[in-house]
Amino acid sequence: MRRVFGFLGSVLLVLTSGLVPAADEPGGRLDRLTITNLDGQEYHLTGVNFTTGTRRLAWLADPQAATPEARLGPVAVAFREPNSTTYAKGVITLVPVKHLESVKYDYEREVVTLTVKGAREPLTGSLEYAGVNVLGIVGQAGGKTTTFTAGVRGKSAVKSVVFPDPVPVPPVPKEAAGKGWSVRLVQSKKAAALPEPPPLIVRNLKTLLALPGGAEKLIDGLPQRKGPPVPFDANLKQVELLANDPDRNFAAAEITLATGPEKVIAIPLLADSDKQAGTLVGLLGEVDVGYKLFPLYTVRLIVPYERRVD
Repeated sequence: MRRVFGFLGSVLLVLTSGLVPAADEPGGRLDRLTITNLDGQEYHLTGVNFTTGTRRLAWLADPQAATPEARLGPVAVAFREPNSTTYAKGVITLVPVKHLESVKYDYEREVVTLTVKGAREPLTGSLEYAGVNVLGIVGQAGGKTTTFTAGVRGKSAVKSVVFPDPVPVPPVPKEAAGKGWSVRLVQSKKAAALPEPPPLIVRNLKTLLALPGGAEKLIDGLPQRKGPPVPFDANLKQVELLANDPDRNFAAAEITLATGPEKVIAIPLLADSDKQAGTLVGLLGEVDVGYKLFPLYTVRLIVPYERRVD
């Protein structure tokens, strides 16, 4: 495998996300929610806005929807779980707000817990990274505008956030149960001596592009500079990411197909979609509570995954 680096010449492995798409900007409104501060005082907020910690699922936007909110796409909490690489900006789990029951914070243990309606277990994450797993919330309480920062100690700190009328997450289709992709992540040199964390399992893996104006589009496959995208299908046996160079706007991967020998492809980080210039955000896969978004620089290896389903 190491021979490919001679082919790549001076390509460097740059661990950076490159351009930030507009959909990463926080936003979204809720009619109401309940917040409990560190002193146990409850606030019943109305006209709620999120100022940080959320992300638009812009690829699900409906341009013909009746409301501006729906035309922008659903709002999800951007949540960093354990094993999301050893880098602060790692893999993000996107949980649509409509499925959330509560978010709870333990500042002594630096732990945050998300409870999702219909999920078997809550999600847990860490507060060790500044600005990560934090929710900024603004709303009306008692006729006054009130601001909270959930996940950060201080006067506006929050113990829990309770969401109204959550909708259960949809069941996994029978044909998709037990099938998917196993994604192993890049680890820093500092963590090289530690045991490798387990892979992350996702379904229906695609490539996410950010388009001008905040729009997004999913590509059914891995783009390559020359030729059509490489589909994430039964013919694809392995993808090994070799390099990510945002300065040159491309990444490189070695792919193994069932129908031919392994080969190295160049992946454009700036790609055309329907004659529009798009930025490659990362790889997006479905999970039970929503989606996992893998910035390309976090991915080391992708292989098919299948387990027995009774």
